[in-house]
Amino acid sequence: MAKEPSTVWYPAHPNNFTSANRPASDPIDWVVIHVTQGSWSSALNWFQNPSAGVSAHYTVRSSDGKLGQSLSELNIGYHAGNWTVNRRSVGIEHEGYVSDPSWFTGAMYRSSARLTAYLCDRFNIPADRDHIFGHNEVSGASHTDPGRYWDWNKYLGYVRDFSGSASGGYEQIVDNASGRFSASRGWKASSWSGERYGKNYRYTKPAARNDTARYRFKVPSTGRYEVQAWWPSTSGYNASTPVGINTTSGLEWVRVDQRRNGGEWVTLGTFEMAAGDRENVRVSRWTGGKGYVVADSVRIVSA
Repeated sequence: MAKEPSTVWYPAHPNNFTSANRPASDPIDWVVIHVTQGSWSSALNWFQNPSAGVSAHYTVRSSDGKLGQSLSELNIGYHAGNWTVNRRSVGIEHEGYVSDPSWFTGAMYRSSARLTAYLCDRFNIPADRDHIFGHNEVSGASHTDPGRYWDWNKYLGYVRDFSGSASGGYEQIVDNASGRFSASRGWKASSWSGERYGKNYRYTKPAARNDTARYRFKVPSTGRYEVQAWWPSTSGYNASTPVGINTTSGLEWVRVDQRRNGGEWVTLGTFEMAAGDRENVRVSRWTGGKGYVVADSVRIVSA
């Protein structure tokens, strides 16, 4: 389970929430993402104002990701403008303005994602867009936050990274920007697609040559492991990208269509893998498919 994050307590006024005993009184099924349209401190102060009539459970500061907590998850906040959603959700405010993406810092994304991962693990909330959504997506909402500059792919990627619910005891992610990735100069770096994992990804043209991008993992014990891959997608990418998995029976190859399913973890299969520190996954450019071959990130978890 994801570790409970450290917060500073700024209690909301009792006028601004309903006391409850969730999840016994009401299930907690959703996390709602908000943007304050103001400063971190002004949002916390507003929740303490007895005339406000609003409150969120948490507020995340832009500069460093500091978490201010105004409500226990047991209680029902007034944040979504919809009573059904309020009853069954946790509200997280983020300092900033929907029109200015500079407020959405890496520190804010990571801090908020750690919090959401903890909530997902604690209340068995699936870490997906059906259960983690913006204020603007609430039925009947008049608000536009978090707005078009909020990077959902980045955010959900962080949430899944920090969550312990799917790890089965072991999980490791190797990104193309990490020291456990290697590729020749023929693989260029790009940050063009917003569906990328992390700051960039690698791409190259198909070629009939042994030139693979490689991902090194430290597998703790011999056993069954699920291998997942993340890539940005577009119609110009390759429809038949070969991905090799180093199993106890040798190298097994699967083909992926990188024109589709971008910006999310895609399961390639479950494989018997040997213990040890080795290059367990590779992406090949040797394909008959047309369009760029992409190497972004790979995740291995216990099956």
